Amino acid sequence: MSVLAIKHIQFRHGERHKLLVDVQTGIPLYYPSLFITTQVRAGGFSVSTVHASLTALKVLYAWQADRGLNLEALFLTGKLLRLEDITSLVGFSARLLSEERPRTTFKVVRLGFKAGRAVTRSVSNVTTQTQFSRLSTIGRYLGFLAETLRVGRTNCLADGAVSEMVGRINAYRPKTTHSTAVDRDEKGLDLEVVDDVLEFLRPGHPQNPFADQAVQQRNHLIVALLRYLGIRRGELLNLRVEDVDFSKSTLSIVRRPDSSHDSRRHQPLVKTKPRHIPINDALQKALSDYILRFRACFRQARKHPYLLVTHKAGPSQGSPMSNSSFGKLMATVQGMTHEFSAVHAHAFRHTWNYDFSRITDAAGNVSPEQEHKMRAYLMGWSETSGTAVTYDKRHIKEKAAKAALGFQEALKVRKE
Repeated sequence: MSVLAIKHIQFRHGERHKLLVDVQTGIPLYYPSLFITTQVRAGGFSVSTVHASLTALKVLYAWQADRGLNLEALFLTGKLLRLEDITSLVGFSARLLSEERPRTTFKVVRLGFKAGRAVTRSVSNVTTQTQFSRLSTIGRYLGFLAETLRVGRTNCLADGAVSEMVGRINAYRPKTTHSTAVDRDEKGLDLEVVDDVLEFLRPGHPQNPFADQAVQQRNHLIVALLRYLGIRRGELLNLRVEDVDFSKSTLSIVRRPDSSHDSRRHQPLVKTKPRHIPINDALQKALSDYILRFRACFRQARKHPYLLVTHKAGPSQGSPMSNSSFGKLMATVQGMTHEFSAVHAHAFRHTWNYDFSRITDAAGNVSPEQEHKMRAYLMGWSETSGTAVTYDKRHIKEKAAKAALGFQEALKVRKE
């Protein structure tokens, strides 16, 4: 059985791409590469979507090996997947790949009884949303593969047979909902926790887990930008020095996919619309101090325009801060105290939206329509996007709770 891996490729002009390769030979798989290049990448989808699609194909080829099948040979003979094959594939698609398998989280599945005791095994499964996505990609790929192999061959596959097979696969996709056990709006952080994180990361604070003064300055700046601007992690790591306009007191969020200036293996991407966000004096001073006093000290930092850089001694010192380095920063913060365990980049975005709703509502001079438009611009959403409703749900719940209690009290007084 061949071991497959997703290989990251960066072209000279900066474009990123990914392919599924045989680990032993390093050669990309032909039909998966053709599918990804012509059906996914050519459609304008991001590198992260390409990666997710390749992961789904890895699952398909792992299932093929497990079943002892060769899909290409099968389709060339005019045969397609049978119903029992599809049901087996659906079950297999719920599994975690070996490199994704966690060490702790698992589901216990009962197999039977032996000597009066249940015999169990642990099975790690992906979420229903991930399984849905995998099966969607797998169905699309199998349809592509069958039709591609069918070209130039007569009486190989009956008309409509391929569509029927893909339809069956899609029909077995699990039902997904946009709601979870914990609403997305509840991912926001308590305001006291946010203030404590900023305080503990303040340069010179005795409980700051980072010893180096420059690192303290950078990390406090990172959390301040997340807290006060509500920007995404990709937007943060994509910031350039030139994006800070001190004369206009603004910070620009700019889309720069496949930038040739970005040396990072996995380029942070801006998913939202470009915009200019006003910044106050405190943020301007923090940005100025970091740029002039700390970032400027690294020779490597002078070779690229990105704002946040790696401070750790070594060959990467002064290079643009990577996603993995940012993840280590968040992990360190989470480990400081139990109250910080829920701290992550996107939670600050939820908290920002809650604060924005709370403060504009208290001001009393902003209409709901104006608030919606302002929020959409500052977050980088389209004015017609329904995303704002998700982030505003926490504040809506609080207002609904107050209204419900007020209604109950009114009924009580009326009854008395």
